[in-house]
Amino acid sequence: MDVPGFLKQGLDAIGIDYTDSDVTLLETYIREITVWNKTHGLVKAEGRDLIIRHIFDSLAPLPLLQQMNFTTVVDAGSGAGLPGIPLAVFLKDKKMTLIERSAKRSGFLLNAVSILYLRGRVSLCEAPVEKVTERFDVVVFRAFRQFEEFYKPLMNLLHTGGVLFAYKGKKETILREIKTIQNGTDAEIIKITVPFLENERHILKLRKSHQ
Repeated sequence: MDVPGFLKQGLDAIGIDYTDSDVTLLETYIREITVWNKTHGLVKAEGRDLIIRHIFDSLAPLPLLQQMNFTTVVDAGSGAGLPGIPLAVFLKDKKMTLIERSAKRSGFLLNAVSILYLRGRVSLCEAPVEKVTERFDVVVFRAFRQFEEFYKPLMNLLHTGGVLFAYKGKKETILREIKTIQNGTDAEIIKITVPFLENERHILKLRKSHQ
């Protein structure tokens, strides 16, 4: 597979401006995931499937983020650095923090940040989300579990006025889950398209209106 060519196809489809250097960084990141996957089991995908379901999926809401005014962003429960590292490649003027509780996965993240020359604007916090006391402008969260179990600690990571971007699937599932959300948040559901992926994808956007 022509990885750079396929990456460019996806970036064009999303509407992301990129340089050859950006594509090279993504290619290097994909190669590192592939190598570490053999011993760390970072993601259950490889090749074209890895690029579609993890890289393109992570980057699909980037145009929404680029329209916003913010300085700090945190990837809560980063795992293999998804979506934080792909986003950081393009959000060059933002400070990105990756929160990951697993020491094994944190080792991969430190390696990836170093190899991709992201030190200085991407940092790692090895801790459970619930234990993090720092506050951020934006929280990105990409996990396919019951959202009502996690939204409170995620919202606690935000400054007042901050925004949570939760990567989600079907709209009907989101509507069912957000019935549990209490006062203090304003919810918006935004449909996104992931290149070459047929599955329904949405961003659940929550703004923290008060403490």
